[in-house]
Amino acid sequence: MSNVGPLDVTVPMNAAPEDLATRRPVWEALSDMFLDTDVSLTRTWRIQRLAESPYAVSELEHILVEEIYPVCKYNLLSIASEWSGFDPEWLERKILRRRASPFRLLHAFNLGRITVPRSTEWRATKAGVDATRASNEPRVA
Repeated sequence: MSNVGPLDVTVPMNAAPEDLATRRPVWEALSDMFLDTDVSLTRTWRIQRLAESPYAVSELEHILVEEIYPVCKYNLLSIASEWSGFDPEWLERKILRRRASPFRLLHAFNLGRITVPRSTEWRATKAGVDATRASNEPRVA
């Protein structure tokens, strides 16, 4: 369980293989940030998709850093990169394969732990998720 801010719901985060139905839309939304296009244009869609998830913002960041970043980061370095969206089945396969890798101890050396939290797009997305969730909270009279 994670203990997070007042706008986040505390939810136990299951491992990806046990939580595929909930994880897939989150993977799709977060992977969108690694497309070779102006990803700020899809920010509203991404915020809505993430705000609808049961994950706290801190958990979303964990998914981004530990599951999406390692699989999608190379797209930003490629000459012939993806710009229309990652195939969801490919994304799921890559994430689950990486998680089952015998080299998973090396995953501790993930540069995304440093770069992702500083990303302008991720900070704007987080703020949007927080704002969306706050505006959807029932008002107490």
